[in-house]
Amino acid sequence: MRDTAYYNYYNIPYRYTPDTPKTPAWKEELKVVKDQVKSNNHDPESDMYKACEKLEDIYYAMGVKNRAKYTTVDQVYNALHEKYYHTAYYKQFSEQEVIAMHDNELQMTLFGCLSGGASFYDPHLKGEVRDVTEKQAHEYNRKTINMQLCNIFGNAGIDSAMLSKYNMTFSIDPYNYSLKVSGVDDAGLTAMLEKLLNKDNNARELFYHIMHSNRASISDNAKAKYHTLNSFVSVTGQDPRQYRQTESGLVNGRGENILDVYREALKASDAVPAQFKGTAYNVFEENIKKLLAEGFYRIPDLNLSIGYKDGMLQDLSNADIMHNRFDQTV
Repeated sequence: MRDTAYYNYYNIPYRYTPDTPKTPAWKEELKVVKDQVKSNNHDPESDMYKACEKLEDIYYAMGVKNRAKYTTVDQVYNALHEKYYHTAYYKQFSEQEVIAMHDNELQMTLFGCLSGGASFYDPHLKGEVRDVTEKQAHEYNRKTINMQLCNIFGNAGIDSAMLSKYNMTFSIDPYNYSLKVSGVDDAGLTAMLEKLLNKDNNARELFYHIMHSNRASISDNAKAKYHTLNSFVSVTGQDPRQYRQTESGLVNGRGENILDVYREALKASDAVPAQFKGTAYNVFEENIKKLLAEGFYRIPDLNLSIGYKDGMLQDLSNADIMHNRFDQTV
């Protein structure tokens, strides 16, 4: 597999431009993590990832050659259009296949990798590229996270037989991702488990996994509140629960409106790229107004919990933020 990396070689506006080339998102997904929780684990043996590897290998040299030859993005587009749509060789392929080859070479040229996902109708691929089912993806991910948790506990000297006595619950705060363990009658063991799960972003990743596993059942307003306030935390570093709903909007104890605080903090924040800050504020303002119209503090915070027994995570109902329960209260 080629050691490809993402970079905006032609400085295309509104495309992410890192200071140095970065590992493509699809390769980040495939990284195997064994001693920390990773919320979304993907099977590196799946058809789709094998196909991406093959296509990057095929088009890598073409991309390097094109970048050496063409100095502007318009030159790249014109050259590839001429190659694929006005060359006799490519008339043997279907329109779908030609488009796929064109798009794959274009991505490899502009960004050095398949940054936006491969076009799998490419005739370089033989046979069907099958995607995993949602059930298969969930089962692989849950199995991997169970392994990660077992490794975290085992590496700390916590015996699995000792843990098997307990039917535990892990509860996670949605804004600071602090995790609490309940169901264990040994205070020392509880403290050790909490220390392990609150390091290395384990609690945050476990929160993301619970949220993703329950995404179809969580109320839209609860999700919107979480995402909106989470963006506030990432920009300001403040706990949004210090704000109270008033006739003027969400205001803290110093009389500051949450929109004003977010706007000022956004100016100096590295959490949002400079070219997207205007959009980020507009989206935040719109979401706050929508949530206020719904009755902000009638919408539950996205406090999530999951069970743990015999080395395996056990889904819990998280009833307060589910559709049926929520819809009855608004």
